[in-house]
Amino acid sequence: MSRLFSWQVPQLEQLRNHLFKQDLAHAYLIDDPAGEGSQGFVQALASTILCEQTELGGCSGCPSCQLQNAGSHSDLLWVTPEDSKQIKIEQIRSVIEWSHQTPQQGRAKVLVLDPADRMNVYATNSLLKLLEEPAPNTYLFLISTSPARLLPTIRSRCQRLNLSTPTDEEGLRWLIETSPDADPELLEDVYAITGRRPISAQALFDSEQMAPRFAMISALNEWIKGYSGPIETARRLAAKETPSLPYDLLYRATAIAQRQQFLPQSMNRGVFQELIDELALNWSTKALSRLADECGRARSLSGASNNLNAELSLEHFLMTQSKAV
Repeated sequence: MSRLFSWQVPQLEQLRNHLFKQDLAHAYLIDDPAGEGSQGFVQALASTILCEQTELGGCSGCPSCQLQNAGSHSDLLWVTPEDSKQIKIEQIRSVIEWSHQTPQQGRAKVLVLDPADRMNVYATNSLLKLLEEPAPNTYLFLISTSPARLLPTIRSRCQRLNLSTPTDEEGLRWLIETSPDADPELLEDVYAITGRRPISAQALFDSEQMAPRFAMISALNEWIKGYSGPIETARRLAAKETPSLPYDLLYRATAIAQRQQFLPQSMNRGVFQELIDELALNWSTKALSRLADECGRARSLSGASNNLNAELSLEHFLMTQSKAV
């Protein structure tokens, strides 16, 4: 069975019911801005559609499921960008030709464009033909982390599908269950750092980026408490590969601190929570709102220009922030 998360099962069951009733839309735009499990969900949906038993996520035993497990199902086509980082018109032309062929397994055909917003303009125009004149028993799924980048003519011809997300408690419980040997307090900190996105939290926890991320948070903690000045803090925060990351971390901590001023304080005692507590206890609501706005602007500027000196930009940012009302 394809990797499917517990909070996605009800949505998959709902779509399977549409398949049973023969009113499943021929094209869906999968809106997944956080990149939280869209590939696994679409794979499970494709397996459901193609499975001879229409088992949720596939039965793994029928010939169709065995072909999928082997990666050789002729009625499932997953299109991704080529070396140019774009999906090109030649790929879409091949897709159209493939879509008009009779399903070799006799059930249906499933086409996935991932990510669909990476199509160039020529490929997009070519895809419109397929959307306007869909082939029978062919289902199209466009995965996108930036749906706004798709042409309105593409979006209007697809049914929008917003993926289900877990509650904060459900996501944290899943994260702890998948990492039983890890410190739960550390996992909760990682969970908060990623905006309470469990899949992103697991990826960060298992990556080499976790230590640098916590080093940034420690530097922000020392700056907020007045233990480190703007110049020293900027030196520790500056990262050429990810210039917007310090602003993103501080923005997220500020947003949580704003909520925490009106809600019970978290029992977590991690490094990120320490930063949140310092902001919530010692910065006014007005100052936090201003800091969040400034983080947002600085984050946008750092991502929009490759010519900015990351360290100098951070110095200026840190020097101009104040917790005064």
